[in-house]
Parts: sequence; structure tokens; C-alpha cells
Amino acid sequence: MPSTAPSAPVPQGQHEPRPDPQALTSNPDPSQNAPTDVDYTPHPESSLKVPPEREAIVKAITNLYSGSGSEEDMRVYAEKAVYDDPWSFCDTRYKIAGQWY
Repeated sequence: MPSTAPSAPVPQGQHEPRPDPQALTSNPDPSQNAPTDVDYTPHPESSLKVPPEREAIVKAITNLYSGSGSEEDMRVYAEKAVYDDPWSFCDTRYKIAGQWY
């Protein structure tokens, strides 16, 4: 059923579909602004080398936080690990697992 409410056209020149964050948040004093030439492209060849045993930990934690963790991934936490944030407190690996499952 079509709406019977009146609609007003949005003038093309009166809105900014893709606002420029620098223009909206920059300080008039350029020395107070963050650099704008930051390169956010990943460069793995410049990364620190992580030992294989730590790489496994990083992989498990990444799996958990991306929603694809397994029971094996949970084992990177010690049995009596503590997880504490503003919304929850967990003092065992079993309780921490409840954050993901």
C-alpha cells in the first residue's frame, strides 16, 4: 500500500552524501591535526616475525573474535583465566567460552 504521507524532495546541493572527515573535524591550526598521509595498506613483509607457537595463539584468538572459534581455540586460555570488561566478568575458561558460544 503506498504511503499517503507527504514527502519533500531533498535538494541535491543541501546534503553531503560522502562527508569529508578531515574537513569536518580538522583544527584551524594545522599543527594540531593528525597526519593525513597515513598508509593503512598492510605490508606483511614489514611486520615483526612471530614465533610459530605464538602464531597459533594469535590464530586461535582471531578465530574466537571473528565468530569462527572452536573448542580447541578456547584452550589458548588458561583453565583459571580471567576475562573482565564493562559487561561481564569470567574467572574460568569455561565461563569465557560462554562469551562466544
